[in-house]
This record gives sequence, C-alpha cells and structure tokens, in this order.
Amino acid sequence: MKLIQYEFIKIIQKRSLVIFLVILCFVNIGIFAYVQNLDTTIPPSSYHQLQTDLASIPNHQRYEYIKTEYEKYQGFLTIEQLTTLRLNVQDNQYMIDSILSDFPDVEEKYGKLYKENHQPVYTKDLESEALFLENILNEFQKLHDYPSYIENIQAKAHMISQISIFHKENSIEEKNIQKTANDYQSRINTPITYECEKGISSILSFPITSLMIILAMMVIASSLIIDEKEKKLFSIIKITPKGQYQTMFAKCVVMFLIIGVITICMMVSELLYASYIYGLGNLSRSVQSLAQFYQCPYSLTVIEFIGLFIFIKWLAACLIGTLMLLCAIVFKNKITIMVLMIFIMAIEYGLYLIISPLDSLYLLKYFNLFSILQTDTFFQIYRNIDVFHQLISLQVLTFIGLVCLLLIMIVLTTMTYHYKRNMCIQNIEIKNFKHFSFPSLSLFQQECYKIFFIQKVFILCLLCIFVQCYQYHYVPIYQDSEEIIYQQYMKELEGPLTNEKEQWLLKLQKHYDNLNQQLSLISQKEKKGLISHSLSITLQQEISQQQIGEQSFQKVFQQYLDIQKNPQKQFVYPMAYQQYFIETTWTFMPTLLLCLFLLMSMSHVISYEYQNHANLVTQLTLKGRKPVLKIKLGLSLLIGFIFLMMTMFPSLFLLQQKYGFASLSASATSIQDFAIFPSWISIGMICLASFVLKILVVISIIVIIHVVGVKTKNHLLTLFMSTAFLLMPMILSYGGYHVLDAISLYPLFFAGQYISSVQGLLQILFSLLGYGILSVLGLRYLFAYYQNV
Repeated sequence: MKLIQYEFIKIIQKRSLVIFLVILCFVNIGIFAYVQNLDTTIPPSSYHQLQTDLASIPNHQRYEYIKTEYEKYQGFLTIEQLTTLRLNVQDNQYMIDSILSDFPDVEEKYGKLYKENHQPVYTKDLESEALFLENILNEFQKLHDYPSYIENIQAKAHMISQISIFHKENSIEEKNIQKTANDYQSRINTPITYECEKGISSILSFPITSLMIILAMMVIASSLIIDEKEKKLFSIIKITPKGQYQTMFAKCVVMFLIIGVITICMMVSELLYASYIYGLGNLSRSVQSLAQFYQCPYSLTVIEFIGLFIFIKWLAACLIGTLMLLCAIVFKNKITIMVLMIFIMAIEYGLYLIISPLDSLYLLKYFNLFSILQTDTFFQIYRNIDVFHQLISLQVLTFIGLVCLLLIMIVLTTMTYHYKRNMCIQNIEIKNFKHFSFPSLSLFQQECYKIFFIQKVFILCLLCIFVQCYQYHYVPIYQDSEEIIYQQYMKELEGPLTNEKEQWLLKLQKHYDNLNQQLSLISQKEKKGLISHSLSITLQQEISQQQIGEQSFQKVFQQYLDIQKNPQKQFVYPMAYQQYFIETTWTFMPTLLLCLFLLMSMSHVISYEYQNHANLVTQLTLKGRKPVLKIKLGLSLLIGFIFLMMTMFPSLFLLQQKYGFASLSASATSIQDFAIFPSWISIGMICLASFVLKILVVISIIVIIHVVGVKTKNHLLTLFMSTAFLLMPMILSYGGYHVLDAISLYPLFFAGQYISSVQGLLQILFSLLGYGILSVLGLRYLFAYYQNV
C-alpha cells in the first residue's frame, strides 16, 4: 500500500505532467462545447426548450404532440414553398402541380393556421423547425414501436422454432432463437419515457474524449517508466526488497487510478455542460428510452448505463496503458516505443473500419480497442457468439475477455519487468546516416525555424485550417420565403434613389393598395348578401395569391420613405452586415478560436529561451537582445495575422456567398444599426475600421502574452495567466456576466453590438485606449527586461 502511495506522490509532484493532464481535460470540454455549438440551424437551445415543454406534457401524450407538431410545420413549409414558387407561376407550374398532387389538402388544412401564426417555436425558420421535429419524431417513433418490436421477436422465435429446418435439438440456430427470445422476454413490460436524448447521445458518441484518454494514458505510462529509465533509476530500484513485482504492480495501480480520475472528470464535465445546454431529462428512465439503444437487452437505467459506459471505457484505456508499459519496459528507445504503439493502434483502427459485421472475422471488429472505447456503438447491437457450443452475448463475452486480457497484461508486464535487464534509454544509431543541420545563419530564418517547427506552431496552423474547413462544411444557412423576396427587391433597387426606381415603387404600392381595396369590397358585398360565402372565399384566395411578397415590399417601401427624408441614404440589403457586426452567432466561435490559437502559439515564443537557459548565452551576444526581440515580435504579428485571416475568412465567405456585402460605398446611415455615424462615413469605412480594430486587438494580445512570458519565464504559467486575463473576462461577458467588463476584450472584438449608442462608442473608445496604453507600456517593458537574468 505504501508503494502505491509513493508512486502516486511521484506522479503528483511532477507539476508539468499534472498541468498537462488538467489542460487535456479543459481542451476536451472546450472541443465538446465548440462542436455542440457548430449547428446554427438547430441550436442547443432548441433541445433545451423542447425538454422543458415535454416536462409539462404527460408521457403518454408526448408522441402525439411531436407527431402533430411535425405534421403542422411540414404543412407550413409546404405552403411556404408554394408561395415562393408562385412568384413565377409560368416557370414553376410543374413543381407546383407536383407538390399539390403529393399534398392536395395542405392549404385547406393548414392555410388558416399559417396566416394566423407560422413562426417556428424551437428554431429560427420553418425548414429548421420541420427538420428538428422530424429528428425528434424519428426517435420517438422507435420508442413508440418498442412494444411491437419485442412482441415480433417473441412471435418470430415461436414461428421459426416450428419450422423443421430450424427445429433441430441442441443446434446453434435453435439455441440462438431461444436465447434471443429469453433475453427480450423480460423487456416486454419495460416502461418507455419519451424525452429528448440529444444531451445523452452527444456525450456517449463524442470521439474526441476517447482520443484524449488515450493521449493521457500514454503520457502517464511514459512518465512511470521512460522518465525513470532516462535517469537510470531502475538499476537501484530493482535491487531493493520491494523493487521487483511490488514496484511494477504499484505503478500499474497508480496508472489505473489516474486514468479513472481523468475519464470521470472528462465525462462528468461533458454531462454538466450537456445538462446546461440540452437538458438530460429523467436519468432514472430505462436505457431503452434512448432510441439509439432500444436493442439493448439489459435492465438498466440511463444513469446506470452511463456508469457502465465510463467503466468499460476506463477498462479499455487501462488495457492500452499496460500495453504501453510493456513496450516501455521491453524497448530501449523512445521513438521505437512510440512508433510501435502507433502501429498497433493503426492496425486496430484498420480492423475496426475494414471488417464487415457480417464477415467471418467479425470478432476482430468488435473485440477491438476502438470498438470498446467507442462504447456507444458497442451497445447498439445485439449478437450472440458461439463459445464451445454455448451462446454468450457479444457484450458479456467482450467484457469477460477485456477483464481477462487486462489481468494477463498486468502479469505479463510485471514478469517482463522482473526478468528484464539493462533498463535504460538508448538512442538509435544508424550507420552511414547523414545528419543535416540548419544551414542558415540568418537570425530571421533561425527564429522562423524555432517558432514554426521546434515550437510546433505549424501544427496549430494546420489544426486551425482543419477546424475552419469542418465549420464551413457544417454551417447551413436558411432563408424563408419573405427574406428571399426582400433580398430580390433589394438587389433590384440597390444604390441611390432614381426617378425610375421611385416610379416603380409607387406603381407597386398602388397595385397592393388596389388589392387591399378589392378585398375590403368583397367582404362588404358578402356582408350585404350580394355574393355567396363560397364565392367570397374564392375571390379572396385569388387576390391573396397576388399579394404574395407584400410584407417584404412594405419593408422596402419604408426604406424608400426614409431615403426621401434623408437623400444621402441609399438602398442597401443589410442582412450580411447585421449578421457579421451585430449578431454573435457568426463571430463568437471564430473569435474564441483566434484567442485560443494565439494563446497556445505565443506562450512559447518568449519563455522558450528562459526554460532552456539559452538566455544566459544569447544575452551576452551582440544581437541577442533587441534584434532577436524585434524578429520575435515581427514573426508573432505575422502569425497573429495568419490566425486572424484563417478564423474570420470562412464566416465572411459564407455571408458573402449567401447575402453579399453590397453597397460598400453607400453612406453608413443607410443601415439602421449604423445610423449614429455621420453621413460622410461609408459602410466600407466601417468594415475597414472593424478589421483594423481586430488587428489592434491581436497586437495587444500578443504583446500582453510576451510581457507575461518575460515576467514568469515559464511556458505553462504564461499560458494560464494570459488565459485568465484575456480570455476568461470575454467569455464571462458573452455569457451575460459583466463583472469584468472593464478589462474585457469583448467590446473590441464585438464592437458592432456597441455602435448603436454614444455610450457604446465611448466604451469601445475607452477599451481601445486602455489596451493601447497597456500595449505601449508592455513594449517598453519587453525592450527593457527581455533576457535579463
């Protein structure tokens, strides 16, 4: 017991290792949060609101509620499609007839409801609402059909057992049929609870957690064996009374405990976040109430299933850990150990991907480290395995095999450690291998090599590109019919008001006024009994078809009236500017990514020389201070500009593609949100000012990080202190907690939310002055104290 305690203390005392593991946990929950917020079409708030609504509806009525709502909004969406197509009846007649043939009574059934209120409840537009409710209905449909599913299993078992070809005493087929029926027999009366499962499924199916657990486990295993190999401590440890079996067993136990703690921390943090944004529902409901796991034959609640999920994931990670320990004991070179582990994991992943579930080698697919780590897919299947003419379910067999293999690996690792001699690290020496050195003596090229390759900034650049490509691929944009019509109007009218535009607007307004007068006359005639009710409805429907787009036109006409009063204004379609400058949906996640990549890439730049004690040499040279610092600052600004362009460009491209940043030369007052500016300021000037402001913020962030680096002389401290000062206040401001607004970067990054009032402009100005002065003082501090001992 004391050996376990001592090994645990040794791990805890390695601050860099502990900090790395903590960072892994934060990175895991950060990526999880980022991925959950990628879908702007159906945001997490939709699921949370639905979960709240379902809680107020009796369980037996929830399926019908979702079904009714889906049919209603699908009808609304169909009516909206018809409305859009009827803008050009001649070209779209075939499509209109096709839709009406598929949904002949849609306008009769939902037309009145559509006119009264067709605003979506859970999302921002009708298409997203219909898609959201369709996904929920598909889940609920499986739950609704669950009793029939169980009854069909029993009926098929009874029917097949009567067929002579299957009815063979003690045959595998007979046993399989009976075992399947018996396993599901107890599930006949399983209570099914209709609740949204998005929160649970997001946690259980998130693959990055498995990757982070593997990474943490490999680092821990490396720390337990390789670090002591490098220090040649095993030659002393192994001659002590408890330096053989007991020491290795203690190391295994410590590794298992730490991996267990990390796994629980990662999963619990995801549970808490998912509960906050989605809602988890009643965790005591049966696991069959999750549509993904309705085939699960075990009597488990959701909370018990999550516990089992974490336990199996932990066992798989422990097995990989013992494999890593064994490799670290056997081989003498770190590169060999890492290459071998990567090779083994690649083979396992290849088997997991390539082998079909129907292949004769299917056990290699399911009894596989990746299959077990991705435990959610493991429990979504039901299969029995023939073991010595006895049928065992796949999950039970895998669990038993996993435990047995883990015990075997512990024994094998302990025995290998006992009999292994000369446990030390050796470098690989390859004969006739030509070693290349960096040829340039240029300070600039040397610093480039150091920052981009030694400090791995190029990997962050590649990761940023990957994340942005992923985001670009998964960000849909939807416009309802009214918005499309409005956009078409604005494209026709874009620019200053002319006589032709004015005449066209007045003519169209007169047309809509005449239509409204006709509707009024028809109603009056019906009241006086001059026409029948059916004829009145027919005439009103004909006129209503001609009124399509009137609501959008009125928005345009109001803008025309405003331009008449203020001739300096122009017709401008404002959607792209509103989305980019005013709304945070498009800008917060890219801004957060920008800050994270700047923090991770810049925290090494200054502190690298201090941690390697290179400053003791370079500060004595002619160019070791100010010239090197200028190059570091220049490269840092270049990297900051690269990250700024990579994080902001996808959003700009998507908005330009969908809405267009038109009329850049028009007066800023043409857009209502920019009305506070003088008329001589154009929209393009505001866009340019916003871009320059972001560049100044990036410069301030870089300078502050470098100042912290000079002050702390430590990479991890620089990262944590800079994150606490720069990132946390901004996140709190975004979340609605304005305690640290005075030092937050939020007004500078999201200046569009502050430009509608003088007070907001002053707040931007004060923040800019504050960070500007801080940056100037920071630069003076850097040039005064850089590389001082």
